[in-house]
Amino acid sequence: MKPINRPNTNLNEEELTRKLFSTIITIVVLIVVIILSTTVFAPAFGSLFKIFGKKDTSSDLVIKPSTPVLTQLPTATKESKLKINGYAQQGTTIKLYVNGPEKASTVTGNDGLFTFENIELIKGRNTIFVKAIDQKQNESDTSSTYIVSMDTDAPKIDIESPKADSTVKNLDKRITIKGKINEKATITINGQIAIVKSDLTFEHLLGVSEGKLEIKIKAIDEAGNEKEEVLKVTYLKASN
Repeated sequence: MKPINRPNTNLNEEELTRKLFSTIITIVVLIVVIILSTTVFAPAFGSLFKIFGKKDTSSDLVIKPSTPVLTQLPTATKESKLKINGYAQQGTTIKLYVNGPEKASTVTGNDGLFTFENIELIKGRNTIFVKAIDQKQNESDTSSTYIVSMDTDAPKIDIESPKADSTVKNLDKRITIKGKINEKATITINGQIAIVKSDLTFEHLLGVSEGKLEIKIKAIDEAGNEKEEVLKVTYLKASN
């Protein structure tokens, strides 16, 4: 009888072991690659994609023109029309607002200066401010708001002493003039400035000579309105 050839089981087991070991190694490598991809490479690639995919927004940045400034505006005026000056960024359109709505507009020159002529005011309180607009229609912040009072009424002067046509006697060759006005104003008495108190009263010591006197008391308010009162008195030097 011929001998029966049996398969080499040891060889088959060794091949199976190698294949199993190779499979495990492959699985481990795949796991490591997956972990590295999700924790290290993915954020890096994501950032790279963001850089290339990021939209350039620099052109969308809005830069406001500088805020315009008004100069030499009076707090009060007796005129019904006002000249308004100021300065701003050159080449910008300046819009003027008076008592709310837009009143006029102009464009600054190379020096940045602007002027509005003959701007009509209402009697009493007027609010004034401006804005600047550049060629891209970007609008500046609002300038400071200015208050200008239009006043055409002359101040009133009430002279308390001395009384008109009275005679003053003393040894000092001086007469004390006392009075009151109805609004803030500058008082001059025969050209000398008198001090006006916070309650709008005034008192002034005027040097005089004997005889009949003419005392001129003038008030000029903040708007430039004037009022003059002429007081006639007689001064006599008192005897010792």
